[in-house]
Amino acid sequence: MPAVTIPLAGYFTSGYPVMGSLTGYPQTYDVPAGQDLVIESMSAFAGVPKGQSANLWLDVADEKKGQVIVTYFIPLQFQATYSVNPTNPTTPVCDWRSMNHALRAHISGGMRIYFQGMRGLKVSGDGNAGVVITGLLQP
Repeated sequence: MPAVTIPLAGYFTSGYPVMGSLTGYPQTYDVPAGQDLVIESMSAFAGVPKGQSANLWLDVADEKKGQVIVTYFIPLQFQATYSVNPTNPTTPVCDWRSMNHALRAHISGGMRIYFQGMRGLKVSGDGNAGVVITGLLQP
């Protein structure tokens, strides 16, 4: 069974609560038909402007039926407040949240995984989020 690492990412645009796509990074993964994905672990992060929070989850959908089969919520823990350029006072200050979780989940071939996110009432400023799923593809 080949091991698989699936990085997915998204972007929070100022003024919008829902996470959208991040150029150059996928926000979905299609489990190949005829194979099943056995997820063994997930790690995730979110960086949003100071004082904001982010909720992340994975929706697994049956594309033929057009419906979400299961949702996996990704609980994040606060890690730090930081500035990407502390020598420049105009650089936004962000809150960093992350998680790493062992997980045993089985997703059938032909399903699509959607990486989703939303932030709270405060939606000013940009942010980003990502998840890395590791597991095995089996026939």
